[in-house]
Amino acid sequence: MTLDTLYREFLLSGGICTDTRQDVKGSLFFALKGENFDGNRFVPEAIQKGCRLAITERDDLGGKTGVLCVPSVLESLQLLAHHHRTQVSSKLLALTGSNGKTTTKELVAAILARKFSVLATVGNLNNHIGVPLTLLSLKKEQVAVIEMGANHPGEIEKLAEMAAPDLGLITNVGKAHLEGFGNIEGVLGAKGELYEYLSAHHGKAFIDGSDPLLMKKAAETGVEALVIGEGSSIPVSSRILNQSPFLEVELMLAGTIHHVYTRLVGAYNLQNILYAAAVGYHFGVPADSIKEAISDYTPENHRSQFIAGKRNSVILDSYNANPTSMREAIGGLLEYASPPIMLILGDMAEMGKSAMAEHRELVRWIGTTPVDHVMLVGPMFGEVSEPSSQLNVFRDTVELEAYLGSDQPEGYHILVKGSRIMGLEKLTPYLV
Repeated sequence: MTLDTLYREFLLSGGICTDTRQDVKGSLFFALKGENFDGNRFVPEAIQKGCRLAITERDDLGGKTGVLCVPSVLESLQLLAHHHRTQVSSKLLALTGSNGKTTTKELVAAILARKFSVLATVGNLNNHIGVPLTLLSLKKEQVAVIEMGANHPGEIEKLAEMAAPDLGLITNVGKAHLEGFGNIEGVLGAKGELYEYLSAHHGKAFIDGSDPLLMKKAAETGVEALVIGEGSSIPVSSRILNQSPFLEVELMLAGTIHHVYTRLVGAYNLQNILYAAAVGYHFGVPADSIKEAISDYTPENHRSQFIAGKRNSVILDSYNANPTSMREAIGGLLEYASPPIMLILGDMAEMGKSAMAEHRELVRWIGTTPVDHVMLVGPMFGEVSEPSSQLNVFRDTVELEAYLGSDQPEGYHILVKGSRIMGLEKLTPYLV
């Protein structure tokens, strides 16, 4: 079966399915496999449940009605996604970065939706599987906002080739996924693959004019830059007026000042707001609509969520963590919160050889801040921390849950932050 034939099957189908626990009837079932799952085992079940076509690597099912045997199910999915992308006329913005990419993506989508039909990456489906699934959900939307994540060099390049973006945006470059990238230069090189793709395909990149690292990378790759800032090609700027805890921001759009009240917590979100407003301006979204979209946006999925509990005020930011985002989140809390202040921090994953050094340095830095109580959880923090009257160390989340269940802190401003693997959102009932 050729790609064209598979594409015709896709157009006649009810969409893509990768899990037989979902509604499989009439869909193309792609039997994906990974370290902890193998969809090939469920091909007979998918057929029984009425899928239109099952794409599998199982040679023993060759010739069976409703089955397509391929060397690689994942590659077939990605090829189909790219082909579909080339058949639709949607303007596509690819978005990546070390921090803030999901919030920026959601803000951009909210703003553009005030004027256009928009498809945006759902949740955090930003990898080699999530991106093709998102692309294959494209219909007649005018704009697509596609988030791209990466743990190793070459991944952004491949995702960009698949999605064929017209526009790109790198939020920032920080100490994230050092296990795969090695160091900050490795992160910059990997994220910069988006600029390289856009440069080679006559695309354009939104760049914060105040970010020298990204400005330099853009110049090196030769990508056409849509520079954000007063007096630049996109005359948009922003500054914080107040945070208590929500950000009140002044947006300058082409010389006109707009006062924006948000539901976002943390000064680090100012850059996300700036990028989203700049994209909206570039697409011709009216200033009042940009302002309203930002004001109406409420973060979810354990990302900078503010919870005003009966016992404590909690910022829950348990989706990911790296040295850069940890410092930004702690600094943001300290800028507005009055004592007593508590930090509940979980291990930072995927830090590679620098893991212990980065955890140790973060603990040292926290010691210089006016924080009243610190609770650290995870084997890496446990390795580099010495308990004291102000600092508690726990092996895992279960041990910390037991402690909080008996101690029951009250009256604190609390930041809860750690990598997704730590599952720190489980602590919320013990804090609010």
